Amino acid sequence: MERLQYWAVAQPDRMAFQFLEKGEFDEQNECLTYAQLDERARAVAAKLISMGLSGKRALLMYPPGLDFVVGLYACHYSAVTPVPAYPPRRNRNMARINAIADDANAAVVLTEKT
Repeated sequence: MERLQYWAVAQPDRMAFQFLEKGEFDEQNECLTYAQLDERARAVAAKLISMGLSGKRALLMYPPGLDFVVGLYACHYSAVTPVPAYPPRRNRNMARINAIADDANAAVVLTEKT
């Protein structure tokens, strides 16, 4: 976390991550600067901490994209153990997700806004 904090101060407007649609570089692809990533991750981390989730596990159920990166860093900032899992597809059996959540003893699920 110290590295992200360092870059958020040293080069806040420099691109930290870019999601490559179709695996190819394009100026239109979503990106996060170091400052944006740090700010968004801290906001989610503050919510996790306020909910008393430090020391617990969070199931990260994000579709491909930068929200996963924010959730991952938020977990590290808040001392929550991240447990990545792909979200279920529409009209699909939830047994796989339930098994992962049960095995991990997840206290919360993080996902994108809808």
